[in-house]
Amino acid sequence: MGHGKQIRILLLNEMEKLEKTLFRLEQGFELQFRLGPTLQGKAVTVYTNYPFPGETFNREKFHSLGWENPTEREDDSDKYCKLNLQQSGSFQYYFLQGNEKSGGGYIVVDPILHVGADNHVLPLDCVTLQTFLAKCLGPFDEWESRLRVAKESGYNMIHFTPLQTLGLSRSCYSLANQLELNPDFSRPNKKYTWTDVGQLVEKLKKEWNILCITDVVYNHTGMSFINYLH
Repeated sequence: MGHGKQIRILLLNEMEKLEKTLFRLEQGFELQFRLGPTLQGKAVTVYTNYPFPGETFNREKFHSLGWENPTEREDDSDKYCKLNLQQSGSFQYYFLQGNEKSGGGYIVVDPILHVGADNHVLPLDCVTLQTFLAKCLGPFDEWESRLRVAKESGYNMIHFTPLQTLGLSRSCYSLANQLELNPDFSRPNKKYTWTDVGQLVEKLKKEWNILCITDVVYNHTGMSFINYLH
């Protein structure tokens, strides 16, 4: 007998602003929004930027969720609207009472990480990560031997500081060109490209059972966001 779908319930209450609270969920879960005591019997509309199936995520695009009333009771005790969480990422919701915003918050849907030749799942709470300063790795053809220490030490994820061309300060997070691979990784007679990096990342994933992540740094702000390398 198979396992039933996991359902998580988020109660909505009047003027409950949860923008500083993060609700963490897993792919495959069903998230139900239900009306708390302060909103029972009131006209409430829930909006979210979680995309419809097949749509591309757009952080600025919100749509309303339809209410379901399975027992058709006149009260709101079993009334809910839902999201079937199949896409990982950070998403926002808010709700209106009539035409006035009455609350909102954020949800994070965890990614499912796959690794190895058999593409098995790597649970998030089993991740062990080592950071490498990319600018210190030297020519690209020497990377594999230098990264092997992570494999032999039992790590299953490698974090690279940004791989792009660095600015004059030579800081790992000061980038001169967001699109160009750091030329320091090439040799006079051999220029390496993003394709070469991708092939190494794929080898580490399938043969070493190691995933790779790097930072994305916009506008030299020094703020970084983790981005998975595929």
